[in-house]
Amino acid sequence: MFEVGKATHTGLKRKDHPNQDQMGDVFPGLFNRKPPIVILADGMGGYEGGAIASKLVVDTIKRDYRKAGRRLDYQDLLREIIIESHLAIKNKVINQPKISKMGSTVVAAILDDKNVYVGNVGDSRAYIIHQKKIKQVSYDHSFVGELVRQGAITPEQGLVHPKRNILTMSITAQRSEINPFVHKYEIERNDKILLCSDGLWGVVESEKMLEVINHYSPQIAANKLIDMANENSGPDNISVIIAKLK
Repeated sequence: MFEVGKATHTGLKRKDHPNQDQMGDVFPGLFNRKPPIVILADGMGGYEGGAIASKLVVDTIKRDYRKAGRRLDYQDLLREIIIESHLAIKNKVINQPKISKMGSTVVAAILDDKNVYVGNVGDSRAYIIHQKKIKQVSYDHSFVGELVRQGAITPEQGLVHPKRNILTMSITAQRSEINPFVHKYEIERNDKILLCSDGLWGVVESEKMLEVINHYSPQIAANKLIDMANENSGPDNISVIIAKLK
């Protein structure tokens, strides 16, 4: 069983514009016996287009997760429904030139009692907090992410790199296909899963996120992380989902 908290904010510098981040979830119920799924998307392509794209990605993943039968391989299911969200974006922009360049990142997690299945496209992130350690378990599809993996720069240098906002993959009609990162991780009681947009991880150090998440309940921690990002100038939309395995 999971306790979940979530929060979002436009960020101080974008307070006069729509929030392009979108969050969603599906929990077990009468017509859904599958484990919970939590989803976070960060839209791109102008304020209107970005908001449309992120909502469409989240809504498509929720719909297809509900429709899917109970599966043994949730990695395959997660990959399939993320790819379906890409097809939804491609279909949406047909004959709509004003939003033809819209797109979105996405990070999603299926929360089983012993495992978490993480999938992402772009640079919205997932972390696992185990005791006093925080570990990124998503894959940054970005120019800077590639440099960090090659050892050319450190993660800290990546945070201030002039090309830190350049993505190498996103959910957009400009791409003919996507290849989501999907992986399965074992989790234990009291572990926490953090999903967040770059409005959080880009301005708040991971060790500070760890301290807050370990000290407060998921909902209070989510609210405090939003506040911390805004205290660091809030340059972008900020979204946070925290799930704790009880």
